[in-house]
Parts: sequence; structure tokens; C-alpha cells
Amino acid sequence: MNRNKNKSVRGTPDSPMYDLIFLLVRLWMGRRKPEIDDAALEGLQAPYLLLANHESFYDFYYLSKLRHPKRPSYLVNEYYCTRPVLKRMAGPGGILSKKLFTKDLNTAVGLLRMTRRGYPVILFPEGRLSPDGRSNPIVEPGGALYQKLALPLVLVKIEGAYFSAPKWRRRSYLSRVRVRVERVLSPEALKAMSSGELDRLIAGTLYTDASAHPIDRYPQRDKAEGLENLLYRCADCGALYQTGSRGNEFFCRACGRRHCLDERYRFTDDAGSIPAYYDRIKEWERRELSGLSLSCRARAKIHGAKGGPVRWEEGECTLTEAGFAYRSPSVSFRYDLAALPALAYSCGQEFELYYKDELYYFYPAEQPIQAARWGLLVDLLHENKEAAP
Repeated sequence: MNRNKNKSVRGTPDSPMYDLIFLLVRLWMGRRKPEIDDAALEGLQAPYLLLANHESFYDFYYLSKLRHPKRPSYLVNEYYCTRPVLKRMAGPGGILSKKLFTKDLNTAVGLLRMTRRGYPVILFPEGRLSPDGRSNPIVEPGGALYQKLALPLVLVKIEGAYFSAPKWRRRSYLSRVRVRVERVLSPEALKAMSSGELDRLIAGTLYTDASAHPIDRYPQRDKAEGLENLLYRCADCGALYQTGSRGNEFFCRACGRRHCLDERYRFTDDAGSIPAYYDRIKEWERRELSGLSLSCRARAKIHGAKGGPVRWEEGECTLTEAGFAYRSPSVSFRYDLAALPALAYSCGQEFELYYKDELYYFYPAEQPIQAARWGLLVDLLHENKEAAP
């Protein structure tokens, strides 16, 4: 009887593997406990879709603390479902996968199958972590799909997680994190809107700016360390890859300017906030966007399709106004800008994309902090294209 039961729940959040995953997560997270406001979930029955903003890597754990009527599945980067060890846990544990910023019919099929079995599914529509504490634009709108699934849509906002574990720093700190259910939309309410209206409602409801409403103080003396992995360009003199950090100070080696972070992650001088500084970097980049031709030599770590073997090679990446290209002794390909809605990256390490179902991680041979530049430039190229008459 138990064997049959285990077979019936395999691949769902009721499986023993799901229990193991979250046991390990709880041990890993230790004392991190978010403040929960989920009164709006009262009386809601599964299945439903839950959408949340994405401030930190730990967001999936914070959302697990909501009072779900039934254990939720999660839609995550395919990487976490196909790597050794992870692939033996994710699928059997009821975790769904998606190739980032790639058209993937398997995503819709997975959502349909999981919800038909009665489970909620959690999604992060931004598809990537916030770089500066502000929500990313949703470059792959899902309003039309959510309407077709005809399920309740739960919109949840996470606040306070960004400064605890920002994308640009390896170290994390305990902080006050708040998780609040903002809205629950019925299938009838979804049907009454156009898909565009729904997409705008989702983006507006989930939008956050960690610097605008900080909910904690951070007394640590090394808050700025690693900030150059995001703020790769001096906003004062425009110098590339000359920024650095020490303790709570962020500085430029070219012009000598120094800025210090206070207990709420705001600069103590006219530099303002991290997002404000990031916006000034954007202005420098916009001035040079016309005729853009950026290239770098990179080591490519290639994850084989469907969990296949990993291999390494060296090649050259190029980014222009037309799109992205990669060339090595073994392969050559390009993506038009329209086929590359965004470029995911890890600060100070690499940027990444899929090609023919294989995941390519590109590690710049020089100036690894430029990874953030590649991601930002793709965003700015799309902004320019949308603004063009």
C-alpha cells in the first residue's frame, strides 16, 4: 500500500522527495523567518497560481511560509532541475522547470499538469533577481496564459529580502523580511480584463523599490563589499571597471571619489541610493549606445541538454545593436535582439543564455565585473527599440 501511495505522489509536492528538499532548506536557512501577512488567502482553495517579485535567492523559502491550503510547486530555472544531484531531487519532488528567457512550451504543459492535479504553483514573473533593489521589468508577460488556465491568481510582495542578500554580494545578513498577499484575483476577474491590462496590473502590484522603503537597519561594517560587481562604472567620471569597495565605502580608482553607505544602505552624500547611482551608470551607457560594439574573450561552461555532460571551451562574445553573437572553434551562433528579451547574469562572474537546449555560461577572461554591463546593455537596447518611432 505504501509503495503504491509513493508512486502516486511521485513528481508532486506531496512526495517524500519534496519533504527532503524542504528539510534541507530549513536546516540551511536557520533563523531566517519572514513576517507573514496572508489573510487574503483565507478560504482560497487549490489549485491557483501565485506570482511574486524576486528580491533574493531565498524568496522561494519565504513564500513556503504562507498558509497554503495545499503544498505548492515552484517554477524554477531549468538549471536546478537538470544538474547532477539536483535533477534527482527536483523532478521527483514536484518542481517545475523553465529555460530562462526562452520560448518553452513545456512550461505551459507543466503548469497545466500540476494544477490539474490540484496543486498551487509559485512563479517569479521577472525571471531574474533584482539587481539594484527595484523590480525588473517583466519581459515575458504571462497574462494571456494565466487567463487560459482559468485559475485564481495570487499576487504576493516580498520586502526586506534584497539588502539581506543582494545579487552583487556573496555574504548575507539576517534581516526583517515581510511577505504580504496583496491581491487574489478570481478567474472571473481575470476574464473581465484584456491580457495587456492583466500584465500591467501584475507588474504594478508586484513592483518594489528596496531603497524607497527600507524596513530594517544594518549595522555591519562591510555592507559595500562587492558593490562594484553591480556598479561597474564610476557614475562621477564614467571610468569603466575602476570601481571598488572596502568596508562601507564604495570608490573609484580613476577619479578618487568615495561614497559611504549608512545603516539603511543609502550613501551619506549626494550619490543618494544604490538605484540612483545605477541610473547614473545607465545614462553614461545610453550616450554610447549608438553604434555599440562590445566584445570579450570568455571561457564558456556548457551544460548539455536535459542534464547532459558539462564541457568547457574558449570563445568570443559580441554584443551590438543588432543582437548577441558567440564564436568558438566548435560553434558559432547569434541571437537577434528580438529573440533575446534579457540576458541573465551573476554579478562579478558570468552571463548566460540557452542555445539549442544547452545552457551557456560565459566567464569573461578579463574584468569579470563586466558581466553586469552585458545584462544592463541588453535591457537598454530593448528600451531604445521600444522608444523608437
